[in-house]
Amino acid sequence: MKLLEKNNRIFIRFMALLLLLGSILFYVSVNWIARSEIDEKLEVNQKRTINLIDEGQLPPQFAPIVEVKISPKKSATTEGFSDVQIFDPEEGEEEPFRQLVAEVEIKGAIYRITNRSPLLESEDLILAIGNCTAALVLLLFVWMYSRSSQKLWEPFHQQLQAIKGFSVSQNEPLTLASSEITEFEELKTALHELTEKGRSDFQNLKEFTENASHEMQTPLAIIQTKLEDTLQSSDLTEEQARHLAVANDAVLRLTRLNRSLLLLSKISNHQFIGEELVSISRLLKTQVNQLADFIKEKKLTLRMDLPEDVLVKAHPTLVETLLFNLLVNAVRHNVEGGTIDVTLTNQSLNISNTGHSLDLPSDQLFERFKKGAASQESLGLGLAIVKKICEVNKWEIEHSYQNGVHRFAVSFQ
Repeated sequence: MKLLEKNNRIFIRFMALLLLLGSILFYVSVNWIARSEIDEKLEVNQKRTINLIDEGQLPPQFAPIVEVKISPKKSATTEGFSDVQIFDPEEGEEEPFRQLVAEVEIKGAIYRITNRSPLLESEDLILAIGNCTAALVLLLFVWMYSRSSQKLWEPFHQQLQAIKGFSVSQNEPLTLASSEITEFEELKTALHELTEKGRSDFQNLKEFTENASHEMQTPLAIIQTKLEDTLQSSDLTEEQARHLAVANDAVLRLTRLNRSLLLLSKISNHQFIGEELVSISRLLKTQVNQLADFIKEKKLTLRMDLPEDVLVKAHPTLVETLLFNLLVNAVRHNVEGGTIDVTLTNQSLNISNTGHSLDLPSDQLFERFKKGAASQESLGLGLAIVKKICEVNKWEIEHSYQNGVHRFAVSFQ
C-alpha cells in the first residue's frame, strides 16, 4: 500500500505540473487566436471605411469603434495595431480595445482612420481558463480517486468474496488472491491461518462427536440388555425391580439423547450430502400410518389436506426426520380427544394441534433442551432438529398459539 501511495503522489504531482503548463499554453493560444481574428476583422473594416470615403459618402463615426478625422498633414503618431484603454460611457469604465490606425490621402485630403474592436479582459480570460482548469482538475481527481480506490481495494473485495463462500466443512483450503499491497498480503496470511485452524478444529470436533457417539452406543446397548435380562429374573424384590426399571428408562433416554445429538451434529456439519426431489405428500402419509396407534390411543381426530405429489428438493432423510418430529410433537403435546390438522401446498406445510399454552416464549421453542414443564418425557431436541433442518434447506418455520391451538408453519420458498 505504501508503494501504491507513493506512485499516486508522483502521478498527482506530474499531472499538476502538466495542467499548469497546459493552462499557460492554453491561455497563450486563445489570446493569439483571438487577436489574430480581431486584427483580420479590423483590416476588413478599414478597407470598407476607405471605400466609403473614396465613393464620396460621409465617413462613419461610431466612437469608440470607428473614428475618422481629417488632418492637414500626416501626424507623427504611430500607425498600425495597438492595444489601448478607452473609457466607454455605456459601460461607465475603461475597457480594453484592439485598434488599427491608418492615415490615407483621398482626393487631396488626409484622413486618419481608427478602427477598434473590444478585447476580452485578461483577467476575465485568465478567470475563465482557471475555472475550466479547476473543473478539469476536480474531474481528474475524482477519476483518479475512483480508479486508485478501486485498484487499492480490489484485493480486499476478492478476499471478502472468498470468505463469504468459505465453509469450515469444505475439503479445500481457502483460496485468496495475491496483492502487491503489504497490508493485504498480511491479511491474506492471517485469514489463511485462521481458516485453516477453523477447518482443523472443525474436523477434530466432527471426528470426536462421531467417535464419542458411536462408542457410547455399544456400552449403552449392553447396559440396556443386561437390565432387561435382570428384570426378567423371578427372584427380584419389588423395590429392586422398581430401581432396575428406573435405570432402564434412564438408559433408554440416554440412548435417544445420544442419537438426537449425533443427528444434530451431522446436520450442522452438512454431512447429509445429495439433494433430490422428495414427495412430501407420500412421506406424510407414511409417517401418519406409523403413528396411527398413538393417534388412536389418545383418541385424536386427524384431518389432512394433501395434494398429490408436492415435491421439494432436499435430502430424503432430513425431510423424513422433519415430518416425523413435527407429527410426533403434535401427538405428544396434544390433549386427549383433541385434533390434528395437516395442510400441504406447494409453498408451505401447516401442522396444527390442540394443546395447552406454553410456559416459555415461542422464539425459545426451537432451542435445544427447551421444553414445557409438562413435557418431562421429551428430550427438548425434536424442534431444535426441525429448526436446523429448515436452516440447512433455507426454509422458514414459525410457531403460533391461538385459541388453544398450536400451529407450526414451514415455508418452502
